[in-house]
Order: sequence, then C-alpha cells, then structure tokens
Amino acid sequence: MEIGARETECVALVNLGTIDLLRARYQQAADHLFKALALCREIGYRHGEAEALTRIGDICRGQGRAQRAASHLQEAVTLFREIGNRSGEAEALNSLGEALLAGGDPGDARAQHAAALSLASHVGDAYEEARAHNGLGHTCLATGDAESAGYHWSRAFALHTEIGTPEADQVRLHLVSADDDGRDG
Repeated sequence: MEIGARETECVALVNLGTIDLLRARYQQAADHLFKALALCREIGYRHGEAEALTRIGDICRGQGRAQRAASHLQEAVTLFREIGNRSGEAEALNSLGEALLAGGDPGDARAQHAAALSLASHVGDAYEEARAHNGLGHTCLATGDAESAGYHWSRAFALHTEIGTPEADQVRLHLVSADDDGRDG
C-alpha cells in the first residue's frame, strides 16, 4: 500500500474515532484512535499523530482521567508546534486547558486557554478563539473572577453565534447563570 493511501487510512480512523467520541462511545473511539496513532507513527504522518493524540486526550478527559489526558494533549501540542500547524496547536491547547481545569488546576488551564486564544486570533480560527474564550470563562469563574468570566463568555457567545456553531446555546446558558449569580450576590 502506498504512503498516500495509508495517510488516508489514518484520516479515516481519526474521523471514525472523532464521531465515536462525540457520541460518548469511548471504547470504540479509543479503538479507532489508537489504531490511527500506531499507523501514523509507523508511516511518519505527524499531523495525523497529533490529531489522534488530541482526540485520545479528549477521551481521557471525558472518562475523568485528567492527568492522562494532559499527557496526551501536551504531546499533541508539541507535535503541532513542531510541524507549524497553529490551528491544531490552538485546538490541542484548548483541550489541554479543559483537561487541566478538570484535574483541578485552573491557573495552568487559564494559561493554556490564553495561549490558544492568542494563536487562534493570529491565524483567524474563530472556532478555537471562541472555544478559548469559553475555557477562559470557566477558569476565571473557578478562580473567583466572575466579571472576567462574564466577559469571556460574552466573547465566546458572540463568536459562536457569528460562525453558527451549536456551542452558542451552551455558552448562553453560562452567561444567564453568571448574570443570575451576579444579581443574587
């Protein structure tokens, strides 16, 4: 089998794993993604390797294994950085921030989301920019800075609305909740 066909197989396996991940079918997702990871490493397809690592990290976070998630995601960040894929790096940084927050480290999580925001803004990746603002909202709230959380959630809501992603509804709920908490306090 030629290299191009094997890269296509890697992409297909990552896509299948992503679909399973979105459906919270973690074992099926892991099966596809670990196969993709092994194949990508075998053929030296670093972009596919970084994508697989990002999704594997997301699986670990979804299963409550934040430290394991952070390890996979840090490796993905490094790979994306080495190959010069700034959008991929922003995505992996956002996932790393989510894993660190889930693991109880809002300070480091905030730093990862801030780095993702800077990269995403620089390369014009509105989705990852919105995701970074959402993550910053959560980290700000976790550290007691409700005002900054509201700012970041309002930016995330505006961006998600502008690009038409379904995440806008979830972010709107954070804004309503933050607004209600502000009136109660």
